[in-house]
Amino acid sequence: MKRILLLEHEKDNPEGYIGTLLEEHQIATDVIRVDQERLPAPDHYSAIIAFGGAQHLYEAENYPYFGPEKALLRASIEREQPVLGICLGAQLVASALGGIVKRHHTSELGFYDIPLNEEGKKDPLYQGLPGYQKVIHWHEDTFDLPAEAILLASNEITTNQAFRYGKRTYGLQYHIELDTPMLDNWLYHCGLQRDIMDKLGVEAYHTFSEQLLVQFTIYQRHTRIVLENFLRISELI
Repeated sequence: MKRILLLEHEKDNPEGYIGTLLEEHQIATDVIRVDQERLPAPDHYSAIIAFGGAQHLYEAENYPYFGPEKALLRASIEREQPVLGICLGAQLVASALGGIVKRHHTSELGFYDIPLNEEGKKDPLYQGLPGYQKVIHWHEDTFDLPAEAILLASNEITTNQAFRYGKRTYGLQYHIELDTPMLDNWLYHCGLQRDIMDKLGVEAYHTFSEQLLVQFTIYQRHTRIVLENFLRISELI
C-alpha cells in the first residue's frame, strides 16, 4: 500500500491541506508527533514529509528529539527516498545535510510571491506554475544551503527559499500545508495577526485582511500543483 510518513512538531501545525490531498489520492499516512512519539523505521514508506513548528534548531538542547529526526531524514535521503521539508522541516533537512540554521535578520509574515530561478523553473516540483509560487510565511530563522544542494527559489528577503538535494529531496522555507481552519487558527489563536501588526504594522495587516480571499485562492491553487508534483516525483500518482 502507498503510505507516507508525516512528521509533526506541534498541534498547531498539522498536515492540513496536505492531509486532505493525500486522502483524495487514496494515499495512507502515518502521523507522528516527533516531540511525543518514537520515530518508526522509515524504510517501508513511499515518502516522508516534515512539517513546521515554532522550535529553533539552534536551541537544540531544548529539543532532544531533533537529533533522532535528523538521523532519520539523513538515512532516508541517502537511500533516495522522497523527502519534503516545510519551514522548520526544511531547516531540519538542511541541517541533516550539513547546513547551518540560524536566526534571520528579519521575519517573513503573510502572503508572498516567491520567484523561481532558472533551476526552479525547470524543476519537476514546480511544473505548471507561472514562474513564481504564492506562499504563506511565518518564520524568523533561515539556513545555509547545504553543499551540493540546488537553489530553486529566492526573494529579496530570504535567499534560500527552496532547494533540491539529489533528485527527490526538497526543502521549502515557506508553508504549503495551510487550509482555511489552519489559517484561521494561526491568525486568531496562535499570534500571526499580532505578529503582522507588531512587526510589519497595522496598515500591513489591513492590506493582508483585504486581500485574504483572493490571495488564499491563488495560494491553494499553487499548493495543489506543487504537492501533486511531489507525489509524481515520489511515484505515488
